[in-house]
This record gives sequence, C-alpha cells and structure tokens, in this order.
Amino acid sequence: MRKILCFFILSLCFFDIANADINGKKLLSLDEAILLAVRSNPNVQSSQLSYVAQKFSLWVQEWQFFPHYALQASAAYNRNKSSNQFTINSQNYNVQPSVSLITPIGTQVVLAGTNTSATHYNPGLSLQVMQPLMRGFGTAIVEASLNNAKDSTVISQLNIEGMLRSTVTDVINAYLGVVSAERTVLIDEDAVKRSEKSVEQTKLFIKAGHKAGNELVTVEANVASAKTQLENDKNNLIQSRYALLAAIGIDPNMDIQFSNLDVQSLINKYHLPTLSNAKKWTLENDIQYQTDKITLHGQKSRDLLVAEDNTRWQLNFSTNVSTGNGSGGGQNAGFNSLFNGANQTQSVGLTLQIPIDDQQSKQAVVNAKIALKQAELALMQEKWSKETGAINAWNTVISAERALHFAEDAELLQEKTYHVSYQKYSHGLIDSLELQSAQQSLIQAQQALLSARINYLRGLVNLDLLIGNTLKTWKINVRL
Repeated sequence: MRKILCFFILSLCFFDIANADINGKKLLSLDEAILLAVRSNPNVQSSQLSYVAQKFSLWVQEWQFFPHYALQASAAYNRNKSSNQFTINSQNYNVQPSVSLITPIGTQVVLAGTNTSATHYNPGLSLQVMQPLMRGFGTAIVEASLNNAKDSTVISQLNIEGMLRSTVTDVINAYLGVVSAERTVLIDEDAVKRSEKSVEQTKLFIKAGHKAGNELVTVEANVASAKTQLENDKNNLIQSRYALLAAIGIDPNMDIQFSNLDVQSLINKYHLPTLSNAKKWTLENDIQYQTDKITLHGQKSRDLLVAEDNTRWQLNFSTNVSTGNGSGGGQNAGFNSLFNGANQTQSVGLTLQIPIDDQQSKQAVVNAKIALKQAELALMQEKWSKETGAINAWNTVISAERALHFAEDAELLQEKTYHVSYQKYSHGLIDSLELQSAQQSLIQAQQALLSARINYLRGLVNLDLLIGNTLKTWKINVRL
C-alpha cells in the first residue's frame, strides 16, 4: 500500500513539473510524452485504482481465516406497578465477549463468555467446535474464494501492464500521426511553391509569345488545387495534435508543441524477431490469453470442485463444552463458579444430512462442467487466433519493409522525372498539362514514401505490442 501511495505522489509531482514545462512552451519529445502518459493517463490511473481495490479484496479473504473478536453488552431496568404500588424492581446487566476462528480445513471454533449480573453475578463460558467431515471439508473447498481472490489480484496486475503497453503504443501511433501530418504539410508547401514557380514561368513564356494565354489557366488552377490541399492537411495536423494530447491523457486546452522526430532512429529502436519467437512471445505475454489461462485453471476448475462438493452428503462433527451460567448465589455465583465444577455441560454429536434427488445441485455440476469445457475450447481458439495475429503482424512488417524500399526508389526516380519535365517545359518542349502531371506524380510519390515509412514503423510498433515487448523497448518498469 505504501508503494502505491508513493507512486501516486511521484506521479502528481511529475505532472506538476510537466505542466511547468508545458506552460513555458517547452517542446515535448516522444520520450517525454510516453513518460507523461504512463503517469497521468486516466486509463492507467483507473487500472491502478482497480488494483488497489482488488488488493483489499484479497486482504478481506485472508482476514476470513484470522481470529474474529466481538463484544456485545446490554443493560435493562424493570419496574412493575401493582395496586398503585411499585412491587417489583429488577436490574440486569450482561457483557458477552466472543472470539471465533475458521481454519483452512473448515473447522469452526467459537469461544464465548457471558457476564450476567442481576441479583447475583453469574458468569458463563462456552466453547463450540464444529468440523465438517464430508461436504465443506479440505483446503481446496474452504479456500476456493481466497484462491479466486489471489488469481484476481494477479489478473489486476496484468491489466495494469496491459494498459501501460496500450497507452505507450497509442502515444507512439498518435505521435506518428502528428509527424505524418507535419510531413504532409511540408510536401504540400513544396507543391505550392513549385506550382507558383510554374505560374511565373508560364507568364514569362506568354509575354515572350512562346505560350498561348490559355495555358496560364491550367497552371493557376494547379496552384489553387495545391493550396486547397494544403489547407485541408493543416486542419488534419491540428486534429492529429489533439489526438496526441488525448492519447497522453492531458487537458486539450494546454498549449503544447511537439519536437521533431527522427523516424529512422525510432525504426532502429525496434528489432524484428524470428517468426517462431514472435508466436512464442505473443502467447507468453498476451494479457487476455494469460488471463483466460488463469481463469480456466483457477476459478473455472474451482467452480466445478465446489459444485461437486455440494452434491455430497453433509456430515458434521460438533462438540460443546460450557461452564458457569448458574443461577442464584453461593457456589453458582462469582468467578469461582467457572472453575468449581458446579455447573458444567458437555456434548458431542454428529449431524448427517443426505440430499435426495437434489436436481439443483446436479444442474450446478453440469453447468460447471460445460463452462469448464467451453473455457478450454475458447482458450484453444484464442491460442490459434493469437498465433495467427502474430504471423500476420510479422508478415506485415516484412511487407512494409519491402514497400518502403520500393517507395524510396519510386520517389527518387519521380523527382528526377519532374526535374527533367521542368527542363523540357522551360525549353518549350512540353505543355503545362504534362508538367502538372509530372508534379502530381512527384507529390504522390512523396506521399507514398511518407506513408510507407510510417506504415513500416507502425508495423514494428504493433508487433512489439503483440509480443509484449513494448515496456522493455522503452525501459518502463511496472512497480506495484
């Protein structure tokens, strides 16, 4: 509990520092955005609070096997009136302390005391022991709820790790969205400059009598189209920045600027595993798969065990020893009455309860068996699905890497083609339509290269998430 409180205090401190930097308009890098997200993202904090609640639930289940103390006290004063006279007056006081204990094998022990004081003080002490011999016997049955709580705590820990992985991945993807939008705006700005340069060149050709006047309409339309695209992509950039703020989990009204990202350095941060390792690590680290495994071998199996136990005969051994609780004075009163043997009760017994045609218990067993079998089938299908996802993600990275190389070659060749076309246009060998076509092809090649590079990096990030390596890649430790 102390570790969790310290974690939240450090989180608040870090958030204040981050706010100070943000208010000073300090650039926020990808590393800083990730660190801020793992501390301030509401989803991460919510999963941590759920873990705190689950820890307390586990403590309550453990507390069930601790000694439980109770104290009950009462006081009464009675006065009766008969024939206009108070004839009977009585006072009664009683203090009843008790302690009870349940053992892991189902033994129930209750030690209780009474301290009755009326005309005389007549204390009493009793010890009751009840031991199930058939139904409800054994640690597997008695500690079923405790073991379920332990499993739930482990699952809660896994959920925190899973939420951190998802948050980091979301921040990276959102940051890449901002980078892609910024690069697209730069491409559009270069396109506008080239279009405006073509307009100036066309005006000179028309003035010199080398071009017809209607060619100016074509190149000016190209400028208008390029500016329209630029405005749309600027709006997309603004939306991408807000999406990044949402992924980090901070106020969208904050004026934050994001630093430039070296895409190639980020690509070098990731390492492509072999396909066999990708499938293996996916099964070992997938949060949902691990959760379902724990549930199958834990709660589902215990539910069947408890259901089968409820169909058994119930045979309970009980014993009761009490002393004191006398009445009147003399040897029946005072503390000595607890030890002088004047008032004692001892009993031993067996209680047998045989269920006859208990269809509800039989139905519970059948339902538990079906649920267990369904969970086994679902886990097998989930295993195939996770392995398929790992294969597809791995192949996506391989394909994206090849596409990136092709896009780099295409962009380089298309840039050379545009320069050649511009030279031809400058010498009057082609018209403005052909130049515009070459420019559009260059823009498309530049955008395709940007998209291929971002897609390749997203593929690496997604595969890193699937194999459960995200936190290791960014050196983030989960401390609970």
